[in-house]
Amino acid sequence: MNSGLACAAMAALAAAPPAAGHAQLRPPQNGVGVGDYSLHDFVAKWMMQQDDIPEVRRHRAANQTLIAGEDSRPRIVFLGDSITDHWEALDDRPAEAFRMVNRGIGGQNTSQMLLRFEDDVVALQPAAVVILGGTNDLRAYVGDPASVGPGALERISRNLTAMSDIAAGRGFKVILATLPPVGPDRERTARDAAAVAAVNDWIRGFAAARGYPVADYHAALTDGDGHMPARYSADGIHPNPEGYATMWPALKTALAIAGLKITASGDRP
Repeated sequence: MNSGLACAAMAALAAAPPAAGHAQLRPPQNGVGVGDYSLHDFVAKWMMQQDDIPEVRRHRAANQTLIAGEDSRPRIVFLGDSITDHWEALDDRPAEAFRMVNRGIGGQNTSQMLLRFEDDVVALQPAAVVILGGTNDLRAYVGDPASVGPGALERISRNLTAMSDIAAGRGFKVILATLPPVGPDRERTARDAAAVAAVNDWIRGFAAARGYPVADYHAALTDGDGHMPARYSADGIHPNPEGYATMWPALKTALAIAGLKITASGDRP
């Protein structure tokens, strides 16, 4: 985002009058000032206009190349945040009957994933999508990590439902992934283990109701107290090579249930 524009916007907001009811809001006139918009209203609208909030530009060139290519194998798109983005095994494997396409973007929440779902998933006409999202929705930027849990759960459930509905409407399969556990140091992870568990309970229940396979990464990685063991992650959030290797069987099982079995040559994590 342009820092100069951000500073200008914040300066204008500092002088803005408090908003009345939404029915009485007066928008900026002739592109000047902030009108009667509240801080929330103005910043939300300004950011959507000035910046690529969902980061659709990140994979645009790769998507165009993929669509124009001659590889006719069915595609499996992996949609997620940095946990997906950093998973090097989620790449093309020529020996496989399908093509694995990694569309993770570090730092993303499920709202951003929903906004780019059309560009990074639907446009690729996949046979299936594997969605891992919610870890960044649960990050507390201010306050107690546990305090963001209820609101994040509402947002995650709404966004995952919307993405699943889009997939159903376009006729491709959905595999949902549970959120990996977080380390016990909440000050470092800025996330609450109980909130992670609550989101995962919802994911498992939703998937069961819809008949979706689940890649249960949380069950694969968790210790006896619901946390990420240090041997699987240096920072309590991102899996290390051993962590990804431990997640791999859960993914293979979910893909097999969906009819997308990885061959013996694809057993490396």
